[in-house]
Amino acid sequence: MNNQLFQYRKNQEYCPECGSILKIKKGKKGLFLGCSHYPECHYLKPLHSHSEHKIIKNLAKNCPKCGHFLQLKQGSYGMFIGCSDYPNCHFTVQEESTPKEDKILCPECKNGYLIARRGRQGKIFYGCSCFPKCKFILPTKPYKIQCHRCNSHLCILKKENSTHRTWLCINKNCQHLFETEI
Repeated sequence: MNNQLFQYRKNQEYCPECGSILKIKKGKKGLFLGCSHYPECHYLKPLHSHSEHKIIKNLAKNCPKCGHFLQLKQGSYGMFIGCSDYPNCHFTVQEESTPKEDKILCPECKNGYLIARRGRQGKIFYGCSCFPKCKFILPTKPYKIQCHRCNSHLCILKKENSTHRTWLCINKNCQHLFETEI
């Protein structure tokens, strides 16, 4: 029997920018190869593609842009419907819009409006429409309720029962909790 088959061989990759050895490192999106001379060299190479979508089901409807069939897919931000001819066609089905709500001006930048967004795990939060310039976010839906302590015009609903609602002022300096009757 040939012993060379069972010998451990270390395959090393080298940085194309500086020639140093690449090391396996762990980041928030998984494992990657990074240059051993970091921070002088910033080269990195992902070990797997993050842009892949898992196909759940082929749908009977066709894409209005290119005519290929639509698919139900699981992506990094949850489930969505997209064209089967991706990356040639980037069509996705948008969620049905809810009835028009009052537009709430962003309290931080005063230019954008607070809109519902879906996070990486599929949870809905509210953020400024001027993102990435303004990074203001709220964990739940904001309401135009005036705070009695600081006169801020926005609050979020913390608790609700049959007789009253508990509100939290979104002003970071105030964060006053108060109740109103239903």
